[in-house]
Amino acid sequence: MLPKIEYMQRGMIYSLRYISFLVFLYLGISNQSLYSQVLCSGSACDILPSSIKNQLNASSSALETQYVDKVLESMVESAVLTNINSAMMGPGVVNRFQVGASISAAGQKKEDITVVYQDLNFNNLPNVGATITPNINLAFNLGWILGHGPSDSPEENAHYLHRFNVYLHGFQYNFANGDVQDLIKRQQDNLQLSGGVSNYGAMIRFHVFPSYGDEYGVFEFSGISLGLGLHYLKQDLNIIYADSTRQTLALGSQATGTWSGDTNFRFNSTVTSIPMDVRTGFRFFYFMTLFAGAGTSLNFGSSSLDFSRSGPLALAVTNGTNTLSQSGTLSVALNGKANPPNSMGYVIGGLEFNLLFLKVLVEGMASKNIQSANVGVKIAF
Repeated sequence: MLPKIEYMQRGMIYSLRYISFLVFLYLGISNQSLYSQVLCSGSACDILPSSIKNQLNASSSALETQYVDKVLESMVESAVLTNINSAMMGPGVVNRFQVGASISAAGQKKEDITVVYQDLNFNNLPNVGATITPNINLAFNLGWILGHGPSDSPEENAHYLHRFNVYLHGFQYNFANGDVQDLIKRQQDNLQLSGGVSNYGAMIRFHVFPSYGDEYGVFEFSGISLGLGLHYLKQDLNIIYADSTRQTLALGSQATGTWSGDTNFRFNSTVTSIPMDVRTGFRFFYFMTLFAGAGTSLNFGSSSLDFSRSGPLALAVTNGTNTLSQSGTLSVALNGKANPPNSMGYVIGGLEFNLLFLKVLVEGMASKNIQSANVGVKIAF
């Protein structure tokens, strides 16, 4: 399991670094917009044209509604699909009980966003979302656990409860773990990460049509099952990105400069999903099972994003034939809020490989522009 754990850690760090880079890129590319929430000391602010000052100071609402909230929306949509795709159910067939571990991730890339406010244009700002969570998975057949034997019992011993399977999953991860911090340091010295991820859920599946196979194990129909679940995901992430690179500023046609400093990023999100789906599948030569399905999910929750940056500012303003250069300190803070979509439809597809009592599963989900993958290993008893 050690390679899987390291893969999980690297995946988490990649996603979080990417999100923090998004925030940093936003602060670096469209810094002119950030004067709407500015605290500037020194003489650099005094040499800005009054028209630029006024527009920047009034642009915060446009930036937060047209950009920050949209980025948050993309991040929350990815969190919803990751939350749904965490149970590692495959075709939905359990003989006795199963236990395993998996990694669920989702991401999307939407069209870039252009924020327009009066004479200010902030073009092609990136709009992406990414979420990744680990899980411990447990599943059991309701008939077996209530004493009616395994679900593949002979027909004369079959019980109605064999049509029900229960799936449980959960994991709580804290980034204060020493191994994680060492891995972060090896990846990028100027990145500090703290916080944690919690993920819990349950689903019960009912086989409308039970599974059926030939006596030789060459072919098996997985039946058709309906599922109803309750999944919960909480993310509380804190990132400090210390960057020594000076970012360029272009404030109108007359003011140019540079700005450097640390970016502080905090993302909080809670998502509760009630997924409902239908699944079926086919197994060939015992070894490989193809499965597919479709469903929808009702979602509740909230999320918030707070980030700030503070550091040295150097400006040069051209007035006719004269150029004035001054320095100071610029501090900026912005925030946004978003809710998950009330409902989300999705399709399911994947492969399950059977190696005696070991099962390797790759399960994918897709909803509009979002894709999610769940990769895991489980032991079947």
